[in-house]
Amino acid sequence: MNSVLEITVPVFGIGLLGYLATRLGWFSEQAGEGLAAFVFNFAIPALLLRTFANADLPENLPLDLIGSYYLPVAVFYLSGMLIARYLFDRPLGGQVITGFSFSYGNAVLLGLPLVLLTLGDEGALPYFILLSMHALSLFTVTTVLLEYSRHREASPLHILGKVFFGLLKNPILLGIIGGITLNWLGVPLTGVIDTTAGYLQNSVAACSLFALGASMTKYRIAGQLRQSVTVVLAKNIAFPVCVYFTCTQVFALPAHWTFVAVLMAAQPTGVNAYIFAERYQTAQALATTTVFLSTAFSLLTISALLYLYQSGAF
Repeated sequence: MNSVLEITVPVFGIGLLGYLATRLGWFSEQAGEGLAAFVFNFAIPALLLRTFANADLPENLPLDLIGSYYLPVAVFYLSGMLIARYLFDRPLGGQVITGFSFSYGNAVLLGLPLVLLTLGDEGALPYFILLSMHALSLFTVTTVLLEYSRHREASPLHILGKVFFGLLKNPILLGIIGGITLNWLGVPLTGVIDTTAGYLQNSVAACSLFALGASMTKYRIAGQLRQSVTVVLAKNIAFPVCVYFTCTQVFALPAHWTFVAVLMAAQPTGVNAYIFAERYQTAQALATTTVFLSTAFSLLTISALLYLYQSGAF
């Protein structure tokens, strides 16, 4: 149990420090937004670029790892939409936000530091493989559906064009693509470029957790409590259980790959659920309540998951 606390207390402690500093006015919301932008636009892309450029990538795409995670993603996304429609009578926009919240976790600001602190380099590669498809798949589907809900008269080509050019500007995807390209070309990062990327990489854990805590001052219980609790139970508990089943019973992954996939699945609903809701002016109360409750509840669920892993349950 002490080893679990050695991981969770610093991780959630830094997040709590960011939250309290912002709430008490010692760290402004604008500074928090700037720190989050630094992490998302520079530090994490440098980490991904460096990791993929220097990694011993598998010759073939690990479809078993990808399938073990993204088959449940598809199931839960669709289930969330159906539950929102038939149980909570939500229009299409609210259905999409619910499906996204069921399946999209805070894999960058919270999940990434947890994996690096728990498994180090051993867990980095499988996690980054899953992460490389995380935003690409879920952002694409969610943007297409929300654009359709808002502009049903627009042509499919117009909607797909907006999505494509939006993804091209995603710095995390650019870091992944750049690292894989250098790896395939056999051009390793060396010298001052590698040193600079290393400095940026070293800032990821602390800065991302502090920025996450600072951003949580925006979220609160704002209504739609019954539906939000449904989403939290699905995202924080049912989704990782489903991923564990597919990892062990369908694809028979190695233990540390199984843990990486389950840990990624156990991440609380990502703040992008709220960002999408605000951008498209739909289900904002649901999104802000879900992000708040899911993040708070994840302290218990992630601690339990780390305890099970260190007890040999994987």
